[in-house]
Amino acid sequence: MKFYNYLILIFMCMLHISCNAQTNDQKAITYALEKLEEVKENKFINAEKAYVIDAQENKVSYNKFKGKWLLIDFWSTGCGPCIKEFPALAEFYRKNRDTINVIAVSVDNKFKRYRASAKKYKIEVPHYFGGYTYSNPIFNLNIKQFKKEDGALNFRTTTPQYVLISPDGEIINKDFPKPSSKEFQAKLKQVFNAYR
Repeated sequence: MKFYNYLILIFMCMLHISCNAQTNDQKAITYALEKLEEVKENKFINAEKAYVIDAQENKVSYNKFKGKWLLIDFWSTGCGPCIKEFPALAEFYRKNRDTINVIAVSVDNKFKRYRASAKKYKIEVPHYFGGYTYSNPIFNLNIKQFKKEDGALNFRTTTPQYVLISPDGEIINKDFPKPSSKEFQAKLKQVFNAYR
C-alpha cells in the first residue's frame, strides 16, 4: 500500500510542477503583452525606466542620450546583415556625432556573448547590451509579437532593426532604413526637416 501512496504523491508533485510552469509561462506572456502595449500606446520612451548596459556591466540610463537625436541599432551575434552594417553605421557616426547619438544595442540573451562579439567585430560606435528583460523600455522597442503554429502568442527580437528617437524622447520610427541604404539619408533629412 505504501508503494501506491508514494506513486500518487509523486504524480501529484509532477502535476503541481506542470501547472506552476504553465502558470509562470502565462504570467510571462501577460507581462510581455502589457509591456508591448506600453510601447505601442506611448509615443515617448519611458526615460525613468529605460537603460542599456555597457561593456563593464554598468547600467547606463537613457537620460544620457536625451537632448540629441538617438539612432539605435539593434543587433545580435548571429545576425550577418547586422555585422555587415557596422562599417556604414560607424561612418555615419563619425560624420554626425555632434548632432545625433548612435548606439549599437545587442539583443543577445547573454551578456558574455554580447561582450565577446563586440570585441570580435570591433564595433566603432558606442555599444551596449539591451538587458534582455521586458521591464526595459529600450529592449521592448525591439520585441515583435507573433503567433506560433498552434495559435499561442510568443515574442522574439528582430535584427537588424534601427530605431530613431527625437531629442525629447519621442519614438519617431521603429523601422528606420539601414545606414548603408540610399533611403537612410533621404529619410533622415525628411525627419530632421519636419522637426525644425
